[in-house]
Amino acid sequence: MAILDLEKATERGLRTSGAVYILAEPQLRSGKKDDYMVGKFVNKNQEVEFKIWNEPIFKTVLENGTGVYEAEVVGSEFNNQIYLTVQNIEVQKDDKLSKHDFLPSVEKDRVEEIFNDAKQHLSKLGVSDKCWKLLDEITNSETIGNRFWIEGAATSHHDNVIRGLAHHSSKMLRILAVLIDNDDYLKKHADLLTMGTFLHDIGKVFEYNDLEMAEYWYANHRARGIEYIAEFKDKIIETYDEKFYRQLQSIIIGHHGDYGDRPTTVACAIVHYVDTIESQVTDLVQKEQASTDKRIFVRDWGYLAGLEY
Repeated sequence: MAILDLEKATERGLRTSGAVYILAEPQLRSGKKDDYMVGKFVNKNQEVEFKIWNEPIFKTVLENGTGVYEAEVVGSEFNNQIYLTVQNIEVQKDDKLSKHDFLPSVEKDRVEEIFNDAKQHLSKLGVSDKCWKLLDEITNSETIGNRFWIEGAATSHHDNVIRGLAHHSSKMLRILAVLIDNDDYLKKHADLLTMGTFLHDIGKVFEYNDLEMAEYWYANHRARGIEYIAEFKDKIIETYDEKFYRQLQSIIIGHHGDYGDRPTTVACAIVHYVDTIESQVTDLVQKEQASTDKRIFVRDWGYLAGLEY
């Protein structure tokens, strides 16, 4: 079965069928009469919400989870919200399609371009060669191979694409460069801020696997990041000192701000702010680009008209 054109399928009243991919676990919600399912179909940079109103139909998804399905859908709209109503859905009957036929990605050249641009700017601002050498060793070790450069930054929300982790981290370096350039005091600590920024999410190579939750996802990426960085403890202390290493630990464990361990150092707070602005802006942009009507829904504010609305 051919892959369903998600954008075309959203035409109101249009009945279509095709192969679809569910990347993240859908949600069950309570309706006036019965429970119903809400989720998202993903195909490259297309992302469309679907709803399944009947339990016998959404039971298939509950039992099989994320993956490739064959679906019959109808383009629907309610209160100006466009979505697909699923009339029937079954696990694909053959293995001709895999999730890799659907997964979105950032081009490798684009990630390298952003990283090299950030590296050039930060080097001019005082980031040392020894810092870049350590970062190269840590992000390309035998333990993780090239996972840092391949894995996504999330399974939903921002940069939930192949190479999304390196993309997100490299964009953060660009933002960091602006902050360091704005404040001479930060230049004295450029190595710590650069290393902490680029490695803050390193544990996600253990939390995710091909944009899905890995086996031990529950030992979250902050804990796994601390565990992984410990492999380089002696090298980091030898290159800098123990205070630098402990500051780096504080960034990895506390960069989520109020969610999880809170920041305990100024360096961690700075990385948290950079992380927040980059991830949230990227999430807004991705949602608008994937939207069929150039509007997006933000939980705290409701519907927002897009830049091209």
